[in-house]
Amino acid sequence: MVLTTRNKLLLLIGAPTTLLLGYWLLRGADDEDDEEEETSQKMATSRQTVIDVKVPPKAVGAVIGRQGAMIKEIQQKSGARVNFTDNNRDSQEERGVVIRGTPEAAQMAENMIRKIIAELPVIVTEEMVVPGKCLGRIIGRNGETIRQMSRTSKAKVYVDRSAGDYRESERTVTITGTKENIELAKSMIQEKIDDEELFRAKKAVMEANREQRQKPKQHVHDKQFEGRTDMSSSNHDQANGGPESTESQQVHPAVRGWPEGRDYIEVYVSAVANPGLFWVQILSSMSVELDNLVDRITSFYTTEMLQGYNVSNLVAGDLVAAPFENDTSWYRAKVMGVEGDTLDLLYVDYGDSGYLPCNKVRRMRSEFEALPFQAIECHLAHIKPVGDTWSEDSIEVFDELTYAAKWKVLMAKKINHRQTSMGIVPVLELMDTNTDQDVNIAQEMVKRGYAVWDESEMFD
Repeated sequence: MVLTTRNKLLLLIGAPTTLLLGYWLLRGADDEDDEEEETSQKMATSRQTVIDVKVPPKAVGAVIGRQGAMIKEIQQKSGARVNFTDNNRDSQEERGVVIRGTPEAAQMAENMIRKIIAELPVIVTEEMVVPGKCLGRIIGRNGETIRQMSRTSKAKVYVDRSAGDYRESERTVTITGTKENIELAKSMIQEKIDDEELFRAKKAVMEANREQRQKPKQHVHDKQFEGRTDMSSSNHDQANGGPESTESQQVHPAVRGWPEGRDYIEVYVSAVANPGLFWVQILSSMSVELDNLVDRITSFYTTEMLQGYNVSNLVAGDLVAAPFENDTSWYRAKVMGVEGDTLDLLYVDYGDSGYLPCNKVRRMRSEFEALPFQAIECHLAHIKPVGDTWSEDSIEVFDELTYAAKWKVLMAKKINHRQTSMGIVPVLELMDTNTDQDVNIAQEMVKRGYAVWDESEMFD
């Protein structure tokens, strides 16, 4: 077929028009697809899911995390927004959490929160019965031991001390935490109980082996407790915050301090002048250390060649090794005064006093000075003498009631303290619990007519 000129012209004009029309039709279809996709995206974005989750009070901290770290992590991983409906973190009621996001993001955030709640450790409370005699070792000085147990085990360990029961009765320790925390805390408490039982066994041996020290001769009492003013310039002042001795430049151990933060504690009365002036040793591991120290001192000064340990030119405040007039052991003693060749000595671990010639004592080795002096000077609370001074009979009765130097335990409670020429000394209430009926020593002294109540002190 032969195209005429007219047909050719029509063909040339029609082809572009057809192409243009096709382009318009294709472009219109693409635009519709784009609009549908944009509309779909807008619909998906607008389909936000809101989920409410109730969080138990014990789980709030875990969901929030330290400084909000956990809740930030949940939002970052899930892409959802997570907010508590209130800011009362200490509330004891369930707290609401609102989660906003796409269905997938909100669901992921909810799952993460519910997993935290489900995996939260179960907190329980258990009670452990312990012997009352172990309470001091479990609690520790100013409660430090029991606080350390709580920190290490991550369990709350609580002992009710309000009763103030000083007897060797059983006491209840309350422990709160996870099972693992509680088991660790119980094992730490049991370790302290075992330590106390071991100490008690050693104490029994110690008391059986300790000689009952005889009361010094009367003239020693008179010198020791009447008119001795130079004692304030020796170990008592140094132990109680007073001025240091100007007579001696030696530095010696301080007298053991009275434990703070405890109610009744176990003591031995080691020496007695009168109810207004006596010495106690606190029953503790240091009691065993003291016995070991006396054994070492005695062994050294009775078996070694001691030419180099002779002393001369002693002055008040010097520490020496000295025997005691009524037994064969050697002890630590402080020179309280010098009269010619005779030394006035205070046995710093017991409170006894005595006289010895200079050639009977020896220079103290430094290795024997580490242990604090164990004799603590004390006063009995609430009473005073019937007359101006304590009678010999009242001193004998007090000596008997306190088992002085017989190494029988009394319970002592610090009521107050008193400033004396010898420093600040504790004022004690003493209880004898060795029999079925407890005996308050002060009440017994008054009951027997050897003392009267000190009203000025009763109402301090």
